[in-house]
Amino acid sequence: MEEKDFIKEAKELSIGYFITGILVLGLAVLLGFIARTSQSGMFVISPSMFYTLITLHGMLAFVGWGTFVAMGLTWYTLVKALNAPLHSVKLVRFIYWNFMTGAAMLIIGSFWGGFAGSWVFLYPITFHGNWPAWASFFWTLGVILAGVSIILYGLEILLTIRSAGYSLWDSWGFESWKKSDVNDYTFPIAAVPLSIIGIGMIIATIPFAYLLIYQLLEILGVVGTMDALLAKNLLWWFGHPVVYLILFPVVGMIYQMVLDNTGRKRLIGERLTKLGWSIAFIVQNIVGAHHIYMDLVQSAWIPIFSQVSTYVIVLPSVVSLYAIVGTILIAKIEWNLITKYLVTTIIFWFLAGISGIIQATMAFNVFVHNSLYIVAHFHTMALLGLSSMLFATGFYIVQDYTGVDIQNNRWANVGFWSIMIGALSFTSMWFIQGMWGGIRRDALSTPTNLTILTDLSIPFMLLTVFGILVNVYLAIRPFANLNQIDVYHEEKNPSTN
Repeated sequence: MEEKDFIKEAKELSIGYFITGILVLGLAVLLGFIARTSQSGMFVISPSMFYTLITLHGMLAFVGWGTFVAMGLTWYTLVKALNAPLHSVKLVRFIYWNFMTGAAMLIIGSFWGGFAGSWVFLYPITFHGNWPAWASFFWTLGVILAGVSIILYGLEILLTIRSAGYSLWDSWGFESWKKSDVNDYTFPIAAVPLSIIGIGMIIATIPFAYLLIYQLLEILGVVGTMDALLAKNLLWWFGHPVVYLILFPVVGMIYQMVLDNTGRKRLIGERLTKLGWSIAFIVQNIVGAHHIYMDLVQSAWIPIFSQVSTYVIVLPSVVSLYAIVGTILIAKIEWNLITKYLVTTIIFWFLAGISGIIQATMAFNVFVHNSLYIVAHFHTMALLGLSSMLFATGFYIVQDYTGVDIQNNRWANVGFWSIMIGALSFTSMWFIQGMWGGIRRDALSTPTNLTILTDLSIPFMLLTVFGILVNVYLAIRPFANLNQIDVYHEEKNPSTN
């Protein structure tokens, strides 16, 4: 069956984002490995260089995985689920190049300027480091450009849904509130998480943009200082929901992948799943204060409210896991590389969620706040849970587009197991060090009585880096012979002229 032109176009856009993203991710992983190796004492870099590396590592990992890959693969998932074209292909291309410009400014600000304020650059750290003002300016401007692209990303999702003739209200899961029979549902489940993150990112990014613009004006000497606690709240109003910029698109991809692989039209428990997402729509932008529990001058109701809302936001994950696992169990699903990554995503999504609940509980946060436990949590989610599905979806699209078999390439399993074994091992060591008091963002290995775990983590981090680079190779290799791809397309979709 000939593929529709708008699906092919969305696929090409997603591939462009994906290839760019994994190259950026490869660089980010190498920077993180160098920083961790320095902590072990194998070869030591200066503290200023260490903090610059982890700053750029964090931001490039987010830009590469969270924006170029997760957002990029959104375009294919959205079009496939809606069976309708994107609202504006030109806007999608503009978002890509705007991100590229922002990423270039981040690299200039850090590599050449030495900016090392951490990827979250907590205010007013930007103004109090051993780096010139122009480095802070470039970094802040780069983040502003990324924020503009995120807002436009959300708008493109919502406009595509409306142009396809669907109700935004239904797309946010509220269809489950007004229709009791799931057979009456019209909005495709795979596009629900995409729609929710679309509106969520618009709401989250605008206040954050105010903080960034104010900071830019402060660098230029146009305005005075901002209240630091207000700045923190503006940052984390955005800073936690932006995690969902990776998670929610991945969940939508999982839904679509499960439906495609099982041949089903609906997931098990679809009404309950949409109900969960409607609750996520309500609370996704009010959970960020759990990052600043230790700011004790904050009004008491804020952390209490944030803790409760954090528990509530778990609901979409719980019902999604139920729907996905239930659908897989009752259907005959083929066991291959894609489904291996799918199952891996489910397992580590669950484990990362549990560790997230622990650190979002005030009684436990007292012990793990600003420790390596936090680092272990988000690497379990991002490197093990989310990246599994992003690789699965990316490989699926590349293989479908080029006709080159990635799944049965012997290096595919090598890459898979290298990442799984390596990342699971070194993140486990971070969990132990964090619970023992290991400090986050420390150029030295702490606590000193657990330095052995830092040393032991290096071979496993090297194995992870190797696995990531293998996957980068697998994604790029099919494009080595463009003429072969053209022949494959002609055979797949012969011209009717």
